[in-house]
Amino acid sequence: MNSAMRRCGHQALGIRRALYTTNQTITKTFQPTDEQKVRGTILNHALTKVNQLGWTKEAIEQASTDLNYPPTTVLAYNGMPLIKHFMFDALNKTSIDQLHEFDTPIDCIRCLCRVRLRQTQPYIRHWHDAFLQMMEPKYELAAASWFFTLATRMWEMSGDQSLQIDWDRKRAVLADVYVATELYMCEDTSADFGDTWKYLDEAIEHMEDNARGMNRTPDLRLCDVGNEPASGGHSSE
Repeated sequence: MNSAMRRCGHQALGIRRALYTTNQTITKTFQPTDEQKVRGTILNHALTKVNQLGWTKEAIEQASTDLNYPPTTVLAYNGMPLIKHFMFDALNKTSIDQLHEFDTPIDCIRCLCRVRLRQTQPYIRHWHDAFLQMMEPKYELAAASWFFTLATRMWEMSGDQSLQIDWDRKRAVLADVYVATELYMCEDTSADFGDTWKYLDEAIEHMEDNARGMNRTPDLRLCDVGNEPASGGHSSE
């Protein structure tokens, strides 16, 4: 069993618990001010620095300097402003043009998960560091709400029309599946992340099977990120 994935699993527990306690939303429509536009421009450029400088305030400050703004234009004590910017931007880009081509909502969910994971892919070797920052107590609930809102968006786009009690449960379980898969992806060394896509397919299959037991509480262990990949794409420690 890969010990690095065990560590990822333990670090995700706080976010997983919070997924069941938050109903916050980040999908608000507003017109950005000039200051917000400048901030967005800097943070977009800072994303190009992540693979060199990580999810850090240094990446933000370097981006500001590159664009001829003072280094402190975006006030940052760590990489959280950049992480938050990426999460919002990725949420807005998680969509599929031809949803009607899917036979079931689950097929649509699977595709949407892949679309969202592909957005993290360019930064995946540094994404574990982003998770560590999101796991800090003062950011944990906000981070949970971001993943919860992502799951909400996916179910809505799939056309799911469950009753409220089932709707809340399904959003929480899907958010958990996504978090687990993203953490798995952090350690995946297989070609084109093939093991990650297998892991995602199996997790969604388990989620679908679990959904048939309407009177049972979802078992988060079904997405245990410590599971071994089927084809051995991870190296053991």
